[in-house]
Amino acid sequence: MVGVSADRPATQLKFVEKFGLTFPMVPDPGRAVIGAYGTQKVNGVTAQRTTFLIAPDGRIAHVWPKVSVNGHADDVVETIRRLGAGG
Repeated sequence: MVGVSADRPATQLKFVEKFGLTFPMVPDPGRAVIGAYGTQKVNGVTAQRTTFLIAPDGRIAHVWPKVSVNGHADDVVETIRRLGAGG
């Protein structure tokens, strides 16, 4: 798991510390990754919080647009299990 944000590294570090995140955050102030994945909001200032599940072969296996934190991790785990079972 990797988080990508247009925030500067110092801002990301505060976010990671505040929420106790255990995965790396990648700064994308130029919004190259954000743009490539199509998550730039219409206002051009912020990115939409989206989760992409990337399969081992590099394809996007599932997308969760407009992520809500509550229950999201469980949904991701269940989807991984379902897809791993051929489902």
